[in-house]
Amino acid sequence: MTLAINPAYYPQNTNASQSLAGKNLLLYIAYGEGATVENPNWNLVGGQRNSPLSMSADEIDASDKSSGGWGETLQGTKTWSIEQECVYKVNDNGFDIMRYAFLNDIPVYLMRRDKNGNAVKGFANITEFSDDNPHDDVATATVTFSGIGAPEFSTNEPDPGATSGKITDLAATAGSSGEADLTFAKISGATAIVVQTSTNGIDFEDDDTEIENGATSATVTGLQAGVTYFRLKVNGGAQNGYSNVALCTVTA
Repeated sequence: MTLAINPAYYPQNTNASQSLAGKNLLLYIAYGEGATVENPNWNLVGGQRNSPLSMSADEIDASDKSSGGWGETLQGTKTWSIEQECVYKVNDNGFDIMRYAFLNDIPVYLMRRDKNGNAVKGFANITEFSDDNPHDDVATATVTFSGIGAPEFSTNEPDPGATSGKITDLAATAGSSGEADLTFAKISGATAIVVQTSTNGIDFEDDDTEIENGATSATVTGLQAGVTYFRLKVNGGAQNGYSNVALCTVTA
């Protein structure tokens, strides 16, 4: 009789410090009808080989005569960039989106995410789009993203490639003073379930409300009076993805 393998039966490595293979970091570009920062419609860039993040700061000389002959350097303006190295792809959506943005001076919103949901996101200008095509090797391309402003680092970012079961029935009602009650479809198999709140429906922040697998409701406390928007960020499992946005008017 053939054994039916269940991946959940393998013991989990609880060591928080683990190495990560480079193949498990992927770069995405936001593009699509109605795409926004909050609903980016991520497109995977094809042919990826390497996407190193570089952050640096200008050096400001702050030494003086009383420093005993030793220098002192302060941080100046900070910059960040990602240099994407990839196999040159034909008829790849992500590749075509990058090239069009470069040719037409359009800033792009990008995300580099590892398999555990750790991500860096931000707007960037494409300042290089070059290719290399030797006669005896595969054609490659180099694309440089020069960041605009500060990059955003986030955790528990859902896998953009597996969101077909994301929650679409999140509802919010005002509870006791400074509280809101959330209801939603049962969540299973998630690595993390995070409540996010916003006062304008655009800029969301993680809340410390705890939700476990199997839950269908949660109470968010410590809210300010007024209209508050809610959504769930589910990393992994059947409901992986960002939920719909729900709102209610919180009482004082």
